[in-house]
Amino acid sequence: MKRSIGIVILNYNTWQETVKVVGEILQQECAHDLFIQVVDNDSPNGSFFRLKEELAHYANVAVYANAENTGYAKGNNVGLKLLAERNPDYALVMNNDVHFSLSIFDSLIEAYERVEDTGAISPLQYYGTGELNRAPLMLPTFWDDVCDYTFFISKMRYRLLDFKENTPHKDVFKVGRNHGSFIFINYRLFESVGFFSEDTFLFCEERFLARKLADIGKSSYMHLGCSYVHDHSRTIGNEVAFMRQMRLVHNGRKAYTRRFRSCPALKVAILSFMWAYQSTRIRCTSFLRNMFGCNK
Repeated sequence: MKRSIGIVILNYNTWQETVKVVGEILQQECAHDLFIQVVDNDSPNGSFFRLKEELAHYANVAVYANAENTGYAKGNNVGLKLLAERNPDYALVMNNDVHFSLSIFDSLIEAYERVEDTGAISPLQYYGTGELNRAPLMLPTFWDDVCDYTFFISKMRYRLLDFKENTPHKDVFKVGRNHGSFIFINYRLFESVGFFSEDTFLFCEERFLARKLADIGKSSYMHLGCSYVHDHSRTIGNEVAFMRQMRLVHNGRKAYTRRFRSCPALKVAILSFMWAYQSTRIRCTSFLRNMFGCNK
């Protein structure tokens, strides 16, 4: 069951982490043919040149530089399109802050080819602390998005996942969407839906992909028999302030609403109203904490 797998890793400023994860992957024995395409998203710290230098001795690694920081979807799409000349059976889009054993490829491929309607599949995700990420992986409805702007209501609606088989297939758990840090998918299928939708800069990309797959009768799954560790991105933490993160999420929701929901103009207006409420609440909370010294 030997397959070819093209791996895309998007880098922004954190070249050390990218070099480390590439080394972790290629130091392991693998039953499949691997090729890694690294894309530097116009890092201002010289990452591209360091990546070229540090990864030059790997025959099955290529490094490409984007002319500008195009965000998650466009940046990864560049790498995915570069894989076309290698015609891999599968594509893996992964962050540079994830760690895993290559033995999981056997499990993912076996499940992918056993379950007929598989679109994208991912392993279970653990945090660096060893805790299982049980956050909901539904494809959000419009009202899910609206409620998420309101802290108390979103917490009331929040239900942690209990990973138990919910399909007739062993070790396969159906979800609404996958985590964006590790997405495993048939390359030609991914290509046929246009790879990632380029409507967003950062956040919400997974819902676009899940919806496009669902529209052609494909489902998103988690494999309960394998896992990876995600040490959450320093890139996001360092480069994007909390308010900007929230705004990027808001922009992603608006883009998804315009593309896939009925009455998009009305619903975008509602989301914008909720964003005004949320951003005002966050600023007021921050102001009061600073005034009373709660952040010291």
